Amino acid sequence: MKPLHLTLLAATLACAATPALADGWRLFPIADKDYRPDFTLSLVGGALDPEHGSQDGYVGVELAMNCGMLQVPSGVVRTKLSYGRYDKDGLELRIFEVNPRWTLPLTDRLSFGVGPGIGYVRAEAGSRETDLFAWQLGADLDYKLGRMNLGLGARWQDTVDKTIAPGRNGAENWLVQAKIGINF
Repeated sequence: MKPLHLTLLAATLACAATPALADGWRLFPIADKDYRPDFTLSLVGGALDPEHGSQDGYVGVELAMNCGMLQVPSGVVRTKLSYGRYDKDGLELRIFEVNPRWTLPLTDRLSFGVGPGIGYVRAEAGSRETDLFAWQLGADLDYKLGRMNLGLGARWQDTVDKTIAPGRNGAENWLVQAKIGINF
């Protein structure tokens, strides 16, 4: 009987604390009349270092916006959709990512964001093509100069352990990138 009492007490405390924890959290802010997406479209270039290949260039595009599903009491959640490509030593990766970033202003122009993400990786090694689910962790610095946006980012990405070529499983990689874009 004692575990049941503890469980009921814990559930009661959690329910009582929920309104206090929920203060300032907004679900589906896209439905609010004051919601602003604050779009940023950027060209991305950087260095990708895959587990089964050599570090080389990475190019892509990124569309960032204020998240329409969830906003937090401090800072803002920015959703970053990106597509990029790496091709070196017979390994080609085409990567689509969705990365929500909890973003805090450091100054009126500079912000720092950190968060997880998910992705889809199309890996080609030789004549073999493999589709991989990915998850990642990353961080970004963004600097706004009027309509121009300059950014730096880094992320680590892991993929499911699928064979992409004989002796090569998964497409885990690190990416360091610079961005130049336009704020809408």
